[in-house]
Amino acid sequence: MKNRLFLFIVCLAAAAGQSSAAVYEGTCGPELTYTLDSGTGHLVIEGRGALTSSGWDSYPQREHVKTVSFPEGLTSICANAFHGCYNLQSVVLPDSVTTIGAYAFQECTKMTSADLGKGIKTISDQAFLYCTALRKVRWSDCLESIGSMAFYNCTALGDTVFFPKTFKTMGWDAFGSENYNNASKVMVWEAIHADDFVKYASDVPGECHFSYIIFGDSVEYIPNSLCKYMYNDSITLPQTVKAIGADAFANCSRLQKINIPESVTAIGSGAFAGCKKLTRLVLPSGLKEIPEQLCNQCLALDSVKLPAGLTVIPQKAFSGCALRRVAIPASVTNIGNSAFSGCPLDTLVLPSALNVLGDNVFNQLNLTTSPKHLVLNDKLVATGMGTFCNWSELQTIVIGKNVAILGQDCFLGDSLVTDITCYAAQPPLIYDATFDGVPDTATVHVPSSAVAAYKAAQYWSRFRITALDGDIPVQKTVTVDPGETTADFTWPTDEQAASYRIDIYKDGAVFCKLTLGPQGQLLGIAFSLPHRQNDQINEQMVNEQMVNDKDGSLTTLSFMVTGLDEASRYNYVLSVLDADGKPIHVYTGDFATLGYDGELKGGGDEVIPTPPIIPGDPESPATELPSPVLLSKPGVKLFRDGRLILTIDNQTYDISGKRIE
Repeated sequence: MKNRLFLFIVCLAAAAGQSSAAVYEGTCGPELTYTLDSGTGHLVIEGRGALTSSGWDSYPQREHVKTVSFPEGLTSICANAFHGCYNLQSVVLPDSVTTIGAYAFQECTKMTSADLGKGIKTISDQAFLYCTALRKVRWSDCLESIGSMAFYNCTALGDTVFFPKTFKTMGWDAFGSENYNNASKVMVWEAIHADDFVKYASDVPGECHFSYIIFGDSVEYIPNSLCKYMYNDSITLPQTVKAIGADAFANCSRLQKINIPESVTAIGSGAFAGCKKLTRLVLPSGLKEIPEQLCNQCLALDSVKLPAGLTVIPQKAFSGCALRRVAIPASVTNIGNSAFSGCPLDTLVLPSALNVLGDNVFNQLNLTTSPKHLVLNDKLVATGMGTFCNWSELQTIVIGKNVAILGQDCFLGDSLVTDITCYAAQPPLIYDATFDGVPDTATVHVPSSAVAAYKAAQYWSRFRITALDGDIPVQKTVTVDPGETTADFTWPTDEQAASYRIDIYKDGAVFCKLTLGPQGQLLGIAFSLPHRQNDQINEQMVNEQMVNDKDGSLTTLSFMVTGLDEASRYNYVLSVLDADGKPIHVYTGDFATLGYDGELKGGGDEVIPTPPIIPGDPESPATELPSPVLLSKPGVKLFRDGRLILTIDNQTYDISGKRIE
């Protein structure tokens, strides 16, 4: 009897359990119905068309949903459709779905995967907000838009996130998180031309949080603020990229190197600002202008190559960088406020076309190093405030004849200036603190006809004013403007010179010898043993004469030497030779191509009349070089079977000048 009673009780309990599992039914769209079994947690949707409402809106019903079957022919998921379905574990949408509405899967905290099908084009705002267990999301290669905060705080999402060619729009903080350091996702960016990120109401740009980014070979445009917290240490952009948006890589704290293709013709402001580990930047030659704050506060940036033809360097373009020297293109006419402020420059050659310098352009701030010599060229008209402030090691200043204004605090800060040469016929306008820090004992050399005017001019009169020997500016030293693999030599002419010779040394050994005529034309060239392993190198020598504006007579010559090694130090001996090949004057010094971070002694001092003895001098029998090959036009050096050779007038020679059959 007891056994029968026990069996009866068990059956009643089982029946009671079955009766607690309810089945919910209803409509969820014009042509859609649903059935939810609360016992199994399985939701079945049937029909076709758009999902416009959810009959399981009440939270007791939402809590039952664990799995969902979607019908083929479903076209969209409405807003809030599965919002708060805490037990939903995964979703697989049919390929017919094109749109997911706002908040559709918000706070589905147990959902680990979402297959959005092959037809999805739009994922709306906050669609997967706080899906903290979501590890994997797959969408189609026709996706066009992801809304703001769509995957915000999806902290477990660690797989590759793919953005197809069709992708157009991403909202702010689409993949953000409350913890900015929680970025662990890899972005594969194939989007041809996505729009710039949507900005939040407070005008804060959208931010993506990815640990790494890979660019596909179809990308044409890098949107602004694409990867603010990206952790790549290097990036290579594909050859298809034409433009880079504002702040595109700003504050990428681990980025050390980026390769920008020649196809890029436009870059937005602040594109690399705050990339504190970026060390080197080569801008494409086709870039016509650079933006403001391009590399502002790139604290490790010590090498930059600017495109030829650039006319303006805008404000804060390189402020706070680690540049010790920079080759400013000869075409630059204007340099904006604070463009190089805070850069520890030890060498500066201003371009001859420069008209205007802004405020604090080369302000060294609290740095202890600075260039020793400064030449303000003839075309310069005015400087701003604090332009050369805090140049603690400055010794000499040359001011061109057209300079009309030197701004307040232009040379503020204690310096070592002893000599100022000013070719302006009228004293330039200066202020009480323009030369504040320059000793009163400094001598100012001015045109003889202007001595009285300078002595009477306010703030000039505190210096010792003396007359120049002549009113025509005559360069008395050699200047070397180094590039990445080039060096542009400029030196004074001499009426007695029959030729000039430039000997360049590296590591105490001869690198090359150049012989030039009295007009700067290349007459001869000889090279050391091959120092590279490349199969072919084009190292054409290009010379350029500089003609004085006043009467057409040559006062300086300029010659560019190419084919130098990057980040390397060289010594030079520039000899002014008479008709017998004997030295009249000799200039010596050293220079370094961009990227070199060692010490330089400078140069340009005149030595009369004997050349210095330098280890590895070509006159020494141990390293004797052959006589230069006479050229009727510049030659091209090539490598053949490991030998350095010359091709001249369709004839081939080795470095001894011997013709090779």
